[in-house]
Amino acid sequence: MTAQAAQASIEINQNNTAEPVIEEAIARSNGRPRSEKSMQAILDTTNKMLLMSSVRDISIESVAKKAGVGKTTIYRWWPNKVSLVLDAISGPMNSLPAPVSGGNPKDLLEKQLERFARVCRGRGGKIIAEVYAESQGNAETQALFFEKFMVQHEEILASILEQGKSSGDFRTTLNTALTVDMIYGAFFYQLMSNPNPLDQNFANEIILEALRICK
Repeated sequence: MTAQAAQASIEINQNNTAEPVIEEAIARSNGRPRSEKSMQAILDTTNKMLLMSSVRDISIESVAKKAGVGKTTIYRWWPNKVSLVLDAISGPMNSLPAPVSGGNPKDLLEKQLERFARVCRGRGGKIIAEVYAESQGNAETQALFFEKFMVQHEEILASILEQGKSSGDFRTTLNTALTVDMIYGAFFYQLMSNPNPLDQNFANEIILEALRICK
């Protein structure tokens, strides 16, 4: 038995916290940060499970089992399933965007809505709709959904609208907050009420209507 393993055994007997100590001992012996390795395993596992299961059918317990970690390890970083799923999909779906650039406000508006439409298509749209449904009825999860997914998109769109109002490309009387809600609300209504995936035709129509609203 190595000195590290022996120390882990002593700590387990003294503290009765086998799982975290074993993980820490393994991480030290392998030369890898335990937290980084465990976190990535959890996120990767969640994404793989989303390919085969709905958000509703996934649980913290099932993710922990498949990722080879304890539930307490997951709860150390994520307060609930919604938070975990949103973090898991943010990388591959690019759902935490940087501001669009290049062109006049009308071009920027089109670019932003095209990008949001891409996020909402196919598997991405299905997951977003499921996460949104899971967050209803709970103020904490609703706040998480807004913070981790929507706030960046809303801020970018609001900034574009304000820029257009200042440059004269959009109506100066345009209600920015209401317009943002109307545009993104149309996407969510489509995702929640239509069994068919969001397609390019719908995205094109939203862009045209948004430009009309802003004139």
